[in-house]
Amino acid sequence: MLIVRLFCTVVVIALLILAPAISASADGAGPVVPRAAIKVLVSPLQVRFLAAVSEQLVTKYRLQPLDVSTVLAAPAVKAFCAGIGPETPDVIAIPRQMAKREYNQCIENGVIDIVELSPGFDALVLVTRRDDLVFNMTLRAMFFALAATVPQGDEFVPNAVKRWRELDPRLPDQEINVLGSENGTAINAFFKEIFMEGGCRGLHQFKSIYSSADRVKGCTALREDGRFIGIKAPIAINFKPAMERAPRGSIAVVPYTVYQHNADWLSLIPVDGVTPSDETIKSDDYAAVSPVRFYVKRKHMEASFGGLGVVTGLYKFIEEAMSEGAIGTGGYLDVLGLVVDDADDRRRDRESAMRLQPFKR
Repeated sequence: MLIVRLFCTVVVIALLILAPAISASADGAGPVVPRAAIKVLVSPLQVRFLAAVSEQLVTKYRLQPLDVSTVLAAPAVKAFCAGIGPETPDVIAIPRQMAKREYNQCIENGVIDIVELSPGFDALVLVTRRDDLVFNMTLRAMFFALAATVPQGDEFVPNAVKRWRELDPRLPDQEINVLGSENGTAINAFFKEIFMEGGCRGLHQFKSIYSSADRVKGCTALREDGRFIGIKAPIAINFKPAMERAPRGSIAVVPYTVYQHNADWLSLIPVDGVTPSDETIKSDDYAAVSPVRFYVKRKHMEASFGGLGVVTGLYKFIEEAMSEGAIGTGGYLDVLGLVVDDADDRRRDRESAMRLQPFKR
């Protein structure tokens, strides 16, 4: 009898010791075995930032490198919002804020207590070679230069414009050649949203001819006669050789960070009278600003942070990604080209993230 009691005591003690490492699964069907690596889905624009954070997590905290997969923003959010559990991502990094409909899908699937991190900003800029002509571009001119069809009277016709001056006498008399990220990429989608949709906004023909469901497609369809030259991803690697092959006077649409790494041979082109810079991007005076956003599942954290213990180190990820060493002036993300916020805004965003303040839309 004594032996049985001793055995039961040992079993109880063992279960108490192991309890912190064993959590209920999201559906209550069984225990969750914590993953060692944080699973991240990241938009191509943010890969370099996540790689830098991953390196710090390994060297400073002895955590596993981030398990990073590169996907576009919309599929990343869809996977993130699919549910809770080891098979779903812990973090997504996208070049925009999560939309309300996406947030609602998260809530419907039980993905609640989402933490939003706001480390800084990126932007799309127009560049040309240093010894080519710099002129002020407008969103309207960009639309009329690159749209597959353009309004003519009360109908739409195939775009046959070849030179910038045909659009506006203030523009140079040189051929239209624009390089940009190829279709299907996050950069291309952002370009269409800002430059193409922005350029066609207010044209009465779209309201009178297109239904509301077809207006975006009509605004963003790019001509396919060679005036727009698609650059294969990753644009950071493939941009320079593509630009070197392009005709003189060509313009390229690239992330601000790509310009920064090639500033010795490129010039920036103002858009609607505003030249992109750290100051005009942070103030939102420049037209094509892309906010960098990381979203983290609190339910995937350790039990001490109110989670189910799906993965280890998730709070350390938040702490590191929002640290002054990362997003401060001269921090490693700042050096990589992230446009970091002002000190007061950084402190506010850091405190919100460290408190695990739930994101709401």
